[in-house]
Amino acid sequence: MLRLREDGWAGKRRLLRLLADVEAEEWCRQTVYLNPISSVSAPSLPSSGTYESMLEEIRRKVGEPETGLVLFVGEQQATAVVPPVPLVEDGLFEGAETAPLAKLVGADLVIGVVLLRLGRYAVGVLRGNELVASKTGSRYVKNRHRAGGTSQHRFARSRERLVRELFDKACEVTRDVFSPYQTGMNHVFLGGEQHTLRAFVQRCRHLQALEEKTLRRRLQVDRPGQVALERIAFEVWKSRVLTFDVGGEPLLNLPLRGG
Repeated sequence: MLRLREDGWAGKRRLLRLLADVEAEEWCRQTVYLNPISSVSAPSLPSSGTYESMLEEIRRKVGEPETGLVLFVGEQQATAVVPPVPLVEDGLFEGAETAPLAKLVGADLVIGVVLLRLGRYAVGVLRGNELVASKTGSRYVKNRHRAGGTSQHRFARSRERLVRELFDKACEVTRDVFSPYQTGMNHVFLGGEQHTLRAFVQRCRHLQALEEKTLRRRLQVDRPGQVALERIAFEVWKSRVLTFDVGGEPLLNLPLRGG
């Protein structure tokens, strides 16, 4: 029923242009908003094997999106958007209903960011696109030792100590940078290598306390530092956009719920 035509990422400006095009081109006949809860079970949609089949195909491409899903559906094409932060809106609307998604990506949300790779860290707070607080630092961490014997064990213990010191300092900086904004902080993003971040969170109690606000998507960063933080808003606000060609049974003419 759906044939994937394009799968990519759109920054905030590109997404807003895409939404304007959806409005102007008038191909969209219905819009579906599924918040993070509905994106799993779709209780807001009318019972329809067609829509269930469509969602199943999209889930195979994107998994279970933790931020929800927006679908713009026409007779010959459909566009799915996984937003950067969780949706609140939920329902099925007639025509191209772009305003809730545009409002979401344009909101001045307060977002904490921790970028970490072995040897360097960078912590910042965004309000919308603006970096309002930041601090960076580095700690020497030895590369992995390939030799065997006793010297390898000594090297491994020394390296583990250096990694712990890096994690502890990065956690302390995270607490200091986040604290003035934490009450009103909407979300937290982490960036870096997955296994390093996992070990860091296991050691950093401050981030453990923010687990419910921490999104699973990991930001791409090669070198944590001030330059990376100055550019990180683009990464934070990226949405995944998938475009499909529609074939087979029409997706339209279902009773509306929402709006």
